[in-house]
Amino acid sequence: MKLETLKMIAAVAFTLSVLAIYSIWNYFYEKDRLISQIDKQLFAAAVAVPFVLADDFHDRALSTSDINKTEDNQNIKNLSNLNNRLGTKFLYTVIQDNKGTYRLTSSSALPEEIKEGTEVHYFTAYPDASDALKQSFQLKTNHFNKRNEVYEPIYVPVYSDRWGTYRSVFLPMSTVKGDLYVVGADIDISYVDALLNQNILKTLLEFLLFAFGILSIVLTYISILKHKQKEYQRVHQLYIDYSKRSITDPLTQLYNRYQLDQELHIQYKNYQEYGKSFALLMIDLDNFKTINDRYGHPIGDEVLKHVSKVLKDSSRSTDTVGRWGGEEFMIIYPNSDLENGFHFAEKVRFLIESLDHTKAYGMTISVGVGVPHQTANLQQFLQIVDEALYKAKQTGRNKTVKAA
Repeated sequence: MKLETLKMIAAVAFTLSVLAIYSIWNYFYEKDRLISQIDKQLFAAAVAVPFVLADDFHDRALSTSDINKTEDNQNIKNLSNLNNRLGTKFLYTVIQDNKGTYRLTSSSALPEEIKEGTEVHYFTAYPDASDALKQSFQLKTNHFNKRNEVYEPIYVPVYSDRWGTYRSVFLPMSTVKGDLYVVGADIDISYVDALLNQNILKTLLEFLLFAFGILSIVLTYISILKHKQKEYQRVHQLYIDYSKRSITDPLTQLYNRYQLDQELHIQYKNYQEYGKSFALLMIDLDNFKTINDRYGHPIGDEVLKHVSKVLKDSSRSTDTVGRWGGEEFMIIYPNSDLENGFHFAEKVRFLIESLDHTKAYGMTISVGVGVPHQTANLQQFLQIVDEALYKAKQTGRNKTVKAA
């Protein structure tokens, strides 16, 4: 359960990290896309401006008296209508007179400006022209072959003048006679900021929705894990109860510990009451953990099965052979003294050492062998034989040691 939980936490952390990286990337991608969309909108509006003015307007717009009030008012009206349709804030054209002063030759107007009579008229000075606008007039050496052909646009991310703060584009244009003028298009920066803020909100909402979805999956998975854990505990308990009632080890088909305990009590009682001696062999597979770690548990299980078969086949029908636990086995060898038990143990040890299947994995066994004494009870006797087995393993393994 703990391992599964850690794996889930790691998976969630990784997923959220990837999601966060994607959200950040998506935010900047969308931001660039929105800015590009706004710039295209500005560019399209600026390109359209010359088409609502007279063809020779900027060839004539050279001084204060060149354009009459009627034409100027019509230009304001036309540019305002275009401005409203295209969603920009202001559309205008600018020239630089012979004294170097920047002047607005035409401009759209807001409804409130027209109502109040504060709209910008022809030849209004534009002293707060931006550096980018002035830079546009430095392109006089670039001549255009076709009337009103658009030159490379100059974009201004943020600029403020007396009318407000905008994102702008400037397009240098050439008249029929080759005179240079500049078309400007502005969009309110608050509109740009609103779109970018919407992008931030959208990114956050998408992240939260994905995170919530992942969290829902995680919580569901944890709930399933808990249910499985409870089910596992229930089944495990049933297995333990069944094992206590059963006499056979399911893997090796030898007697299990429960049955060995029953037989030990019988043999020890016979010894105490009738003097019938028996030898007890406690067997442990050497380096079995290494086999499991190196070759996997399926191979380890196969080794246990082969060893079990050798133990069973080598024993008499009157012997009790069982799996004591893990890689430890036990043989109860009735009607035997210590020497006979020792020789039998050595025979079994040699057979297992010579077995092709165990030899392939370099596996051997260590054996402790002993016979009961009147001075020791059953638990003390088991302890004595177990100490002999321990001594066999501590003094080099692959040997049989007699219990004292």
